[in-house]
Order: sequence, then structure tokens, then C-alpha cells
Amino acid sequence: MSDRRRVVVTGMAVTTPDCADLATFETNLRDGRSCVGKTLEGFDWDRRLAAITARDPAVGQRARRVGRTTSRTLRITVATAIEAATGASCTPEDFGIVVAGSNLQLDRAAQAQEKFRTAPAYLSPRYGYEFYDTNVMAVVAEALDMRGPGLTVGGASASGNVAIATALDLIRCGRATSCLVVGPFPELSAMERHALNAMGALSRTGQCHPFDRSANGFVPGEVCGAVLLECAEAAVVRGAPAMAEIAGTCCVLGANHLPGPDADGEYRAMVGALRDAGAAFSDLDGISAHATGTPAGDTAECDALRRFLGERCADVPINAPKSLIGHGLQAAGIVELIALVLQMQGGFMHGTAGLTNPIADDLRLVGPVMIEHRIRLGLSNSFGFGSIGTSIAVRNLEIAA
Repeated sequence: MSDRRRVVVTGMAVTTPDCADLATFETNLRDGRSCVGKTLEGFDWDRRLAAITARDPAVGQRARRVGRTTSRTLRITVATAIEAATGASCTPEDFGIVVAGSNLQLDRAAQAQEKFRTAPAYLSPRYGYEFYDTNVMAVVAEALDMRGPGLTVGGASASGNVAIATALDLIRCGRATSCLVVGPFPELSAMERHALNAMGALSRTGQCHPFDRSANGFVPGEVCGAVLLECAEAAVVRGAPAMAEIAGTCCVLGANHLPGPDADGEYRAMVGALRDAGAAFSDLDGISAHATGTPAGDTAECDALRRFLGERCADVPINAPKSLIGHGLQAAGIVELIALVLQMQGGFMHGTAGLTNPIADDLRLVGPVMIEHRIRLGLSNSFGFGSIGTSIAVRNLEIAA
């Protein structure tokens, strides 16, 4: 670890149907207040833009410019990204951005296809570049005057963690001093929702019950998150308080293109994240599970957790953030990382809503009520269709100090 740059979290922001600030988000986690099934239809761009402009008129001016022609989805993403980057003072050339996910504006694409089908002459020429996923990255980069490395990375529902791992590598190898990692608001069209429902992935009841015997599928969550990662030395120089350290990551495949879960890959991802962090197994104090509420997925993750934890199955608390925020799809890993950092700072682990009849009595699954718990080192798991397994190891700097 001594020959690599340490990477810390110095900024975070989240937007959910119930909140647009970290303090409220933490309160909701503590109280077990769920926003599952709610939407971001009430997002107020003008209010968020006014707040941005009051803090930094130049950023506000650029945000206003890009916001004129972008979708509601992109406005939510821009506002959240700017909030996470507030206070960043690195030079534009050293400021990178990684956007999590592919197929980021599916509903916008569906609308454009309908316009082209019925009145092709009226299809906006802007669609010629807006259909690329890189448009999301470019819009955020313009608002924040970012001129360092930039890219989008896809990992299905594990995209958030893949983006964190990519940003970590960019900073470790010296290609960027700071990197903003953005999990855009997941925009599905009616076609994707229909297909997910047809394959049995969506909850039939509109409720999410991870790790519970009543689980019957996941509920998409309208959420957006962004985190600012920095080289620890650079953060010290500019006096930026570090919220946590991204100590290690691991991304693996199971060599299977189908959407079924891969317990072996999930196990290897957790082992790899701890190894990358250079951490002792005994340091692990909590796990934020992927746990979508799909019976097959939750069962496979429990199998992976048993194998990984071994004799510590009854010792390490495990909770499921999707029970409170829904499945953020491409944004899930980012928002759930933010939730884990807030729990580390606050000395608690949030409850898992709807967990009353657990599928695994041998694991320490946190029930509906939060617990007071100090986490020195935590794991945040995200798994995706195509046997993508990822895990992020996060270190609590306050305890480590």
C-alpha cells in the first residue's frame, strides 16, 4: 500500500424523492424512512440552480446554460454532481470525471424514436450527439469546467461500483488528482420496465423486501448520487476534510452472459476488495449488501456471504439499502456508498425495511430498526446482469486515526 496513492472521499451529494441534502438523507436512513415507489417528479431545477448560483456564480451560469436544452434527468444529474464538487479547488486539467452506467437516457431515446416515426422532419438535430452516453459526462464537465480525463463505464446494476473502481485507478496511477464519480438518475422507458417485469425481476406488489421470505422482486428507485474522490495528499494540501478512504475495490466476471446471480463471483469480489485494501479480515465491521429483493439474487448473495464470512457469520452486521431507496440501477453503487459513509460517520447501521422473516438465520442481518454500530472497515456490494461482481472496501478514517 505504501507505493500507491491513498484515495479519499471529500465530497458527496444525493438526490432522492425525499431529500436533496446529506443531513436529511442520513436522518431518513436512521429513521428507516423509505422512498421506495416514490418519484422525482417534484424536482425543482430553478431552486437548485438558484442555490448553485449563490455559492458560485460562474458554475451557476454554466449550469443555467447547459440546463436550457437538457432533459429533467440531466438536470437532476447536473445539480447533484455540482453539489458533490462544491469546494473542489484543483486545476481543471487535473479534475477528472467518471459517469456510471450505459443506456442512460432510455426514455429520452424512446421519445425521439416516436418523434422520428411520426414526424421525422421535427426530430431535433441535437439527438445526433445526445444519444451517446458521453453526453451526460460532457454536460456535467461543461457545468464544472472539467478538463481532465473523462469517461463513462458500464456494469449494469454494478455500474456505480465499477465507476468508483475506475476513478480509484485514475487517481492511483496519477492521471488525475481529483475525480468526480456520478451515478445518474436511472431513466427507463416503458419498454424496459415491461421487459424487466416480463422476466420476473420487478416486484409484483411494488414493495421491496430484501433477504425476506416474502421477497418477490425489486422496485426501481429514482435516485442520483455523486462523490468526489481525491488523492489524500492533495486533499491535505487544500485543507479538504476526508470523509472516508476508498481503501480497495474488486470487479470480476463469472463468464456467463445471462442475468442469473453468480455466488462464486460475489464471493471473489468481496475477497478481492479486502485484498486490494491490504486489510485484515478481522477489521471488517459491516457489509452493505446488494440485496435487491429478488429471491434468487438474495439467496445467492447469502451463499456468498456465508462462504466469505465463515466463522464470523454471526458477528458482522449486514443491511440492505435498497429496502429504503429502491434499486437505483446504474446509480445504485454510488448512492449506497454515500449511505455507507454516512453510517460510518454516524456510528450506526440503518435497518432493512420489510425484513421480518429472514431467509438466513445464520447471518447477522439487520432487521427493520437501525442499530448503533461503529464500522472501521465496511464493504459495499453491487452485482449486475452478465455475472458482474463488485465490492468496495471503505475505511473509516476517524477510527483508523
